[in-house]
Amino acid sequence: MKRWLSIFWVGTIVAIVGWNLFAYDQASIDRLLRTRQCPRCDLYRANLNRLDLSGANLREAKLAYATFREATLYGADLTGADLRGTVFDGAVWIDGTICQFGSSGICRQKEN
Repeated sequence: MKRWLSIFWVGTIVAIVGWNLFAYDQASIDRLLRTRQCPRCDLYRANLNRLDLSGANLREAKLAYATFREATLYGADLTGADLRGTVFDGAVWIDGTICQFGSSGICRQKEN
């Protein structure tokens, strides 16, 4: 019984620590909000909904699976950023257009 309990606790600790290894870096978000400069920063799975990130430098940033719902990215530099699975529903894109709902990995603009 003690052996199974030990295995349970070790598994629980590994799961908690492991989950945090796959989360964004809060210091990167703080720097982005303070300076609008965050090249090559880690924002994996970050919630950036409704933030005004106009003109932000996010070159080569890890943005995979982050959410930018209704955020403003007008003039932001996303060159080389990892956008896999990133959600842009209702966001103002870098060129000023609005992303339609269902935009994932790229801004899908409404068709006329």
